[in-house]
Amino acid sequence: MLKDSLRQELLLKLSCLSSEENLKISLGLTNQIVKLLHSIPELIDQIGAGYLPFKKEIAPVYQELFRNVPVNMSYPILLQGDMHFGLPQGFPKGSTWLDAPYIQIEPEWVLVPGLGFDLAGGRLGRGKGYYDRFLESHEALRIGLCWSEQILQKVPLESHDCLMDFIITEKFCWDVDQQEKF
Repeated sequence: MLKDSLRQELLLKLSCLSSEENLKISLGLTNQIVKLLHSIPELIDQIGAGYLPFKKEIAPVYQELFRNVPVNMSYPILLQGDMHFGLPQGFPKGSTWLDAPYIQIEPEWVLVPGLGFDLAGGRLGRGKGYYDRFLESHEALRIGLCWSEQILQKVPLESHDCLMDFIITEKFCWDVDQQEKF
């Protein structure tokens, strides 16, 4: 299956990054998120959703993000087998899923992790479908996050796959609708 082999290839690329390289990429990604938030200021007043990264996954450096932009961020919670989001009381704790205590909320924009993205908004996730199921049933701005080496020519899509509105790497922000960098 094409998706499975792509996942393996991209996971191998990520696993080859040193901790220092991962941090450098994640800081660059965080700076690009700050740029996006400043370019669409109404997002700052809304509740967003982040994620708690897997080992070696590229992710925002939340302390740096919060230092630069005063945003309210929720994080994934698992309820009866489905992903939802919770606003932590204090700094988020947990591994993949947010630990209690939290308040369940509906975010207005979501930072979406992925193993690969294309510039048409296609996303290759880890294969469990949590984000696709959530995004399919919720109105939220979809912001895909990745390392620039995870940008693919074309992501193989299936009918249940949700497209992103923006793609952000450590090097650029990409507006999928406008098909342009900013």
